[in-house]
Amino acid sequence: MDYQSFDGHGVDVAVNRADDVDKKILVYIAEHPSCKVLDLGSGIGGQSVRMAEADAHVVAIDQFDFTKQFESYENDQIQFVTGDMQQLATLVPELEFSVVLCQRTIHYLRYAEAVLFLKAVRAQTTDKLFISVTGIGSLIGDVYPGKEVDIAERFCVLSDLGKDMFSIQEPVCLYSQEEFESLLQSAGWIVEECWVSAFGNIKAVCSKE
Repeated sequence: MDYQSFDGHGVDVAVNRADDVDKKILVYIAEHPSCKVLDLGSGIGGQSVRMAEADAHVVAIDQFDFTKQFESYENDQIQFVTGDMQQLATLVPELEFSVVLCQRTIHYLRYAEAVLFLKAVRAQTTDKLFISVTGIGSLIGDVYPGKEVDIAERFCVLSDLGKDMFSIQEPVCLYSQEEFESLLQSAGWIVEECWVSAFGNIKAVCSKE
């Protein structure tokens, strides 16, 4: 299957493969069968399906309406919700999740928005957060004009070449590893592990307590 992009928000990697963060959450699910998982920025549901097949109960959220794709999976352990993930408490009111997955999504928020969002996620999570973000040292960072801008103000579009190369048309906030860990900690998360991938992206596993 070819990689797909939706409305300038990069490619949907999870449709084609599970990366190291995806695999870590599958290990968690194996150790906590029937747990409730929130998949933020789910795309068309590649990882949501894997998690449901591993016996998780998954609520997937994306701003694009992938209802038809999710219905085609015919899996009653997956629920799809269309909406802005920053309105989390409205989209899934009174729901708590054991773990949350948020891959390649949070860089579409300004830094201050990301702090507030991660605090809201923490309020509806009982255990862990599995998360990744595009690193400023990645290939995308090479075509990113905001590298020298302070993290509090860093939010801009890629160069014209970068837009075409990576199918990202929207402004983004890219992070160094230190900045990403600081973001997570500012929102109250305990960073258990944080690493940089071979592609220069930054990934973390966090706990609530």
